[in-house]
Amino acid sequence: MSRVFLTARWVNLVLVNYRVPPELLLPHVPVGSELDTPDDAPDTHLLSLVAFHFADTAAFGIPLPSAGWFPELNLRFYVRRGEKRATVFLREYVPNAIITLGARWLYHQPYNLALIQHYWRVRGTTIDINTDFTFRDTYGSLRVQAENTPTVPALDSQEHFLKEHYWGFDRAPNGQSFRYRVAHPVWRTYPVTHYDVRFDPGALLGGAWRDLNWNDSLHSVLCTEGSSVKVYTAEPLTAE
Repeated sequence: MSRVFLTARWVNLVLVNYRVPPELLLPHVPVGSELDTPDDAPDTHLLSLVAFHFADTAAFGIPLPSAGWFPELNLRFYVRRGEKRATVFLREYVPNAIITLGARWLYHQPYNLALIQHYWRVRGTTIDINTDFTFRDTYGSLRVQAENTPTVPALDSQEHFLKEHYWGFDRAPNGQSFRYRVAHPVWRTYPVTHYDVRFDPGALLGGAWRDLNWNDSLHSVLCTEGSSVKVYTAEPLTAE
């Protein structure tokens, strides 16, 4: 049986969501799973760029001194196996070399070292989010404003689909697929009133991803508060 591997807080999340062709995602779908889409938009395949703060991290109950508070940015898409709806990470970036090495070694996650600044400021009824990102010769920025009036989206909404995933599916370097469970309470969201997205996910993913017009592909921007989380140890994901 799996047990808690990691505890942390994932907070101050911004999800920038893009419509993408399913044929670009299919090569990355772990065995035994299939592409997932929102219940009310079965033809909408989404890739999310997620920026947030990672805090108070502990592995097997042991606090990690270098992981008290740092930003992360990742690229993920959505799959399912029966009732289990999961995320698959294509790229993950942090400004911490120890976290990068540990995540690659212990959890086979596609982490890379990057320069990231992620600021979340509350000014009365307004929330300002500024994110700046540099990885090698690729630069990006997010400027988002939201109303400080948190709500819980409906269970059948696209907002709920994008933020509420309690499984991660992936593949190890040897090609074996695995899954891990993530536990957290339902997250509230903040209504987005303005955004300026200057990112090129294709520059990070390479190949045919470079041919997409990412401005035209932009689907939505979502802000959510996040919470404490528990990540459980991995177990095999088989075809049956």
